[in-house]
Amino acid sequence: MAHIDPVRMIINLREHLKEDKFRLTFCLSKVMRDLLNGYEPTSPRILELGAATGFLTRWLIGKYGGTGVLVDKSAASFKKFEAIRDSVKSAITYLNVDLFHLDLEERFDLVCSFGLIEHFKDKKEVLAVHREYTVSDGMVVILVPLDSPLTRSFLEVHPELNLGYRELLTVKELKRLLEQNDLPVVKTAVSSGYSYDFVGAVCRKKSVK
Repeated sequence: MAHIDPVRMIINLREHLKEDKFRLTFCLSKVMRDLLNGYEPTSPRILELGAATGFLTRWLIGKYGGTGVLVDKSAASFKKFEAIRDSVKSAITYLNVDLFHLDLEERFDLVCSFGLIEHFKDKKEVLAVHREYTVSDGMVVILVPLDSPLTRSFLEVHPELNLGYRELLTVKELKRLLEQNDLPVVKTAVSSGYSYDFVGAVCRKKSVK
């Protein structure tokens, strides 16, 4: 019987389940295309909350045109964004502020976030910010890690990525959460082929009567 080295096993798992920007781009692009099929925006005004380097906004502008505003309080994220060479950056404004201290007069056709709301125990306030800055009948796109065996395995072998509070959600739980916070879900999509699973939802902000 072959000897099993648990340390080597963990090392191999970490290597197999490591993050890769090219594979993430491919998988996330597919999810976004699935989500927005039939809801394609035209030159949208985009707001991305907890944006980091603004992957979603850069993807959206690259495909649909428009302009974007990124919001993230992390100075490190802003520095990484500044170092990116991307032709769409000229259409993007970066606000290095806390999203809960955001004070903009402008409202946006599409408000989005990826990997943000799961870090809040009480998600009502962070979802309210998404809703507040969306025009009437505009779109909200939210993506979060999916509660699945693969995602749990990924976080188990990468504990340094799982610091602080994080609540994994199933598709059903995400949909219920959004609809309880006045964000009616019109479509969901789940990733495949990445190091962990994630789920996205497109919502329509209710029109003001």
